[in-house]
Amino acid sequence: MSNKIWATATGEAHYPHLQTPDYAFQAGGVYQVKLVLPEADWKDLKDRFEAHVESEYNKAKLSNPELQLSTSTPFSEKDGEFSVTPRQDHKKQSRTVGLIVFNIDCYNAEGKLIKMPNVGAGSKLRLGVEPRAWTTPPNKFGVKLHLRAVQIIDLVEKGASSTLFGAVEGGFSGGEDFSNELHDEETSSQKDGDFSF
Repeated sequence: MSNKIWATATGEAHYPHLQTPDYAFQAGGVYQVKLVLPEADWKDLKDRFEAHVESEYNKAKLSNPELQLSTSTPFSEKDGEFSVTPRQDHKKQSRTVGLIVFNIDCYNAEGKLIKMPNVGAGSKLRLGVEPRAWTTPPNKFGVKLHLRAVQIIDLVEKGASSTLFGAVEGGFSGGEDFSNELHDEETSSQKDGDFSF
């Protein structure tokens, strides 16, 4: 793994799109996960990121003093929850090499490279993230935090959770068993690449 990639502390996954990209707002799809971290670990990572941004911005201004720094950030703090949300485009069109397809490396807790499972919310993860500078005309500069790899410490698979409700003795026990047929068909079509753009 590149020495430009930073490993985060262990955090809890919220809204993970790691096995399958999120196509909701971008036709090419985006891999992403909101990682909720302990406050001290979040602050350490945020401080490191902000120091990197300042360093890269100062370097870039040497060749273009008119550059303005973007205020966008992958870090969030709300109601005592400290999170970082790195992202990685799944497909990106390059003017020089054409279509580039990205995937996210996945490692188990022992550090072995594995196939990405269907990671669900509540999984305990470490992330490999890479800060990369960007510029847009005429004078905008910023740094994105790209998602490069995931280490799964404790897996909660999507769709593996048990029922919300426990049994109530003496209550209604009839009714036809619920079928997951439609859900399974939808899942199958997604795995086969049947998406609407």
